[in-house]
Amino acid sequence: MSYCHILGDYLRKGLSRLWQLLSLFCDRITTKMTSELDYEMEYNTARELMQIPEYGRNIQKMIEFAKTIEDREERNKAAKSIIKVMGQVNPALKNLEGLTHKIWDHMFIISGFDFDVDSPFPKPLREDFELGPDPIPYPDSVPRYRHYGKVVIQMAKKVAAEENEEERLKMGVAIANVMKRAYLNWNRDSVEDRVIKKDLLDISEGKIDLPAQVELAPSKDLIDPAIKQQNNQNRGRKGGRNNKGRKKNNNSGRRNHRN
Repeated sequence: MSYCHILGDYLRKGLSRLWQLLSLFCDRITTKMTSELDYEMEYNTARELMQIPEYGRNIQKMIEFAKTIEDREERNKAAKSIIKVMGQVNPALKNLEGLTHKIWDHMFIISGFDFDVDSPFPKPLREDFELGPDPIPYPDSVPRYRHYGKVVIQMAKKVAAEENEEERLKMGVAIANVMKRAYLNWNRDSVEDRVIKKDLLDISEGKIDLPAQVELAPSKDLIDPAIKQQNNQNRGRKGGRNNKGRKKNNNSGRRNHRN
């Protein structure tokens, strides 16, 4: 066997042994890193639920740490510092009235209502947040004249209770104009005063009877100027399109005539 073959055999064995050692070293490093990561990594699913997520988890940890301070004076100082940080973390509350009161309430909510500090405002109670708001009553029946709006109907019934006939007539005319304006939101092509008067008479149960000679405001004065301008622009666009079509037809007719 030549010297070159012997040297090559030793090199192959040496490289193979070196590769085994490197593989063993990498396996041990990987195992150690994995165990350390499993020990130190903290997943969100294992963390405590955030009461107000807008402030973030660091604020909640600061409050939890402040609760462990035994000295009351130091605990009050920590609470005031946390209040300042909370005002900077949530900029959406800057334009809110009673900002300081709101932040103190949020701090007690995040702490679970057991943060024993001296607050300049009354401390919120857990029961106030667990009960929930009162249910809002919702009408079961659909009003007949809902296109006028519920507020207008309530106004008409309120005016109908007026004993002075002259005052009831004046307020009735004002309500009729409001009804006419609301009617124009649904139908801007045509609205008759007699229809508005008849509906008002029906809503007031016959107590607001406007005479025939009483004229309501013209429709053009009741339409919103912005809506009126938009309608004029839409009509101008439609007219422009029609004129373009007419010009094309006229030009094609002229060409055919020449041919």
